[in-house]
Amino acid sequence: MTTQLDQVNTQLPSQPPPSLIVSRSDALRYVESCELAEMMPSGNNNNFLNQLLSSSSGSTVNNTDGGGISESSVSGVVNGNKYASIIQMAFLLYLGEYVHARHLWRRHRSNNTSSSDDESNQLSMFWTAAKYCYLWSTGGISSSLNSTDDDESSNLPYSTLMLRSLQSNVESSLEPLATYSKELVSIFRYRVNDRLRSSFDDIREDEFMLRMNLNISDSGDDVLERYGWQRAPGDVSHLVPNQEWKSPVDVGGGRKQRDVN
Repeated sequence: MTTQLDQVNTQLPSQPPPSLIVSRSDALRYVESCELAEMMPSGNNNNFLNQLLSSSSGSTVNNTDGGGISESSVSGVVNGNKYASIIQMAFLLYLGEYVHARHLWRRHRSNNTSSSDDESNQLSMFWTAAKYCYLWSTGGISSSLNSTDDDESSNLPYSTLMLRSLQSNVESSLEPLATYSKELVSIFRYRVNDRLRSSFDDIREDEFMLRMNLNISDSGDDVLERYGWQRAPGDVSHLVPNQEWKSPVDVGGGRKQRDVN
């Protein structure tokens, strides 16, 4: 087992990610780094893993070429490895691996003494958004706009709840949650847009704005052009897809070569 982990580790990135906007293969490698942090001893020479494996409870990491192994090893889920779960959750959402994101949340929820209070709080906030990502991904595009339920959220599409939750994380200013959530807001808005374009030949502008979680102040031809819509002939309150539009974002996860940002 140790030999297999060492072989995999030679291909892992050496630094924690400053951004989620990477190729799919790199995103998978970051997820793998976080998963390996759950089982690898802390005497590993990989800088990113050493950072993840540094325990606030006093575990030591030897970074010298001698490679001394700490007597303590990782036990349970990311035992004291600050923000490893946040990094992993962010990349799982970026990759569209919503079921794995749910498994990650369940592991940490059942072993919540393994993370700092700050990390647990951020992961809980991340899961609130991830939960709606999962529900939306199962086909929850249709909203209950005519529901009589008193809970306002029951009247909203999953896409709206998902984007609002991510935006709330951005506004929390908690790091790294806020930085990753800001990128995911943009990514998931394009994913919602892709679903709408494939599902609707014609959609009311107000419903489009709701499902995309865009403010009425954002309404305008520049916004419609950004997401590949145009006003329907003879009915300016309805939108139709611009068939010549190409998305600048790989909605499946993984930066397209033509992206410049």
